[in-house]
Amino acid sequence: MPETEQIVCPCGSQAMPLDVFQTPTRRYVRCPSCELVFLNPRPLESTVEEFYREDYDEAYGEAEASSDRDPVFASVVGRLGLYRQPPGRLLDIGCGDGAFLSLCQSAGWTCYGLELSKKAAERAARRQLTVLPSDWLERTGDGEPFDVITLVNVLETVPNPVSLLRQVARALTPSGLVVIRATNGVFHLPMRTPAQWVGSRFDQAFHLFLYSPHALRSLLKGIGLHTTAIHNSVPSRGPLVPANPWMSRLKWRIGATAFWSCAEVLYKVSGGRMVWAPSFELIAQRNKVVS
Repeated sequence: MPETEQIVCPCGSQAMPLDVFQTPTRRYVRCPSCELVFLNPRPLESTVEEFYREDYDEAYGEAEASSDRDPVFASVVGRLGLYRQPPGRLLDIGCGDGAFLSLCQSAGWTCYGLELSKKAAERAARRQLTVLPSDWLERTGDGEPFDVITLVNVLETVPNPVSLLRQVARALTPSGLVVIRATNGVFHLPMRTPAQWVGSRFDQAFHLFLYSPHALRSLLKGIGLHTTAIHNSVPSRGPLVPANPWMSRLKWRIGATAFWSCAEVLYKVSGGRMVWAPSFELIAQRNKVVS
């Protein structure tokens, strides 16, 4: 068994977290202050980083590089286009093999990527994409700032999301945008029991953190990033690693179509207040003063 550690909520609250659910190997809790749901205890930060650096690509790289993710990337690129147009400098954190970054480059952005996985970064470089050293954001910040920084399903897996977001804020131009796609806890937590009924509990991915729009907005506000908009995000075409490939994909397609349609109706009739798709996209920008 890997070593684990107890953590406090990244928002800094010292309030006792509340149990949300447990499995035979995992315990998830909710912060009563910001409502963020997170794994506690969890593997050591060094263990998590080592996994993503050395082993993640072998386990999930093929699925991440498949065309199943194309609708996700197209959704985020399209959303960005509603709020900012190129030219400009764009940094994608957790760029993988560069499929999303290639779309951004085709749209006219000058693109850079950051990726912890060695093998994924190598494939991105073979696409002729500029991949910066994985610790680039941790340096002094004397490089040219970015007009846009994107994080597509990255914050769920980062051991210290607040530290990363502070680095992101410092790397932005004064009018720069942050574009985040995250798994939506408002959707996935109530769906745990129905997913078990239909044998799809393994198709729900719970990582280190499970964000709600409210929880993510609160974290961003605490570090000087103002949320401009939150939208439903188009689902992928299939689960990352289906337990039963044919049946899992069929259930995923049917469920994704139904949930997406319902989520869009709820979003429109609520004036954008109800975000109930399996994932959401958030647009944020710097306040005048960044902590």
